[in-house]
Amino acid sequence: MMVATNEDSVSDDRALQRELTDDAVKPMVVPMYTRSGHLIVPPPLKGTREILVHQNVMADNAGLSRIQDDADLDRMRADHLLLSFPDITALEINEDLPMNRRCARPWTVKFAADTARAFYARFHEPLRLNSAVRTVDYQLRLQRVNGNAAAVDGDGASPHLTGQAIDFGKHGMSVAQIAWMRSYLLPLMQAGKIDVEEEFQQACFHISVYGSYVPKKHVSPKMEEAQLRGEPKGQ
Repeated sequence: MMVATNEDSVSDDRALQRELTDDAVKPMVVPMYTRSGHLIVPPPLKGTREILVHQNVMADNAGLSRIQDDADLDRMRADHLLLSFPDITALEINEDLPMNRRCARPWTVKFAADTARAFYARFHEPLRLNSAVRTVDYQLRLQRVNGNAAAVDGDGASPHLTGQAIDFGKHGMSVAQIAWMRSYLLPLMQAGKIDVEEEFQQACFHISVYGSYVPKKHVSPKMEEAQLRGEPKGQ
């Protein structure tokens, strides 16, 4: 009997990642200037309590577990319930982000790659990914040093605990780049594909991505099998 090795798991992870990210999104045509040449700056996509609650409702409806600790995280990576972000020029990952947390739900990985490619096509600069999946253990430690850190359970829990959420950093972005991000994200939010909370103290776009972001035609049998293996205990 052949036994799967860790190298096999890494290879499978990369194959699933390619299935989601190789088909680059066609960049949206985002109107940025008036006919007289003035930059159009949409209003901020500010977060609300209702948006936070909705992110948790969506996670619960999708049956997503809250990831408890590093062991839980490693199991989910091995089962391809979480995928690594692709190594592409358009996406710059925060160097302080631990290697085992440079991953997210498959549909969130695709969204990150799509958005980064569209941003790069417009500005020729990478989009910075500051944060992705978190564990309950990590969030509890974060609460001890950051009084604004979200909870680990209930309808106000951090969406990062499910692996569906990411943060794109705003630090260093020009006004035009921030305007582009708002214009790009708003239609996706209105379509129910994502929820966005634009943060100012942490200077980021916090985004929860939902499974409906990935059209069925992009979900391979192998992907479906990985998702149907089920979630680990500890929701």
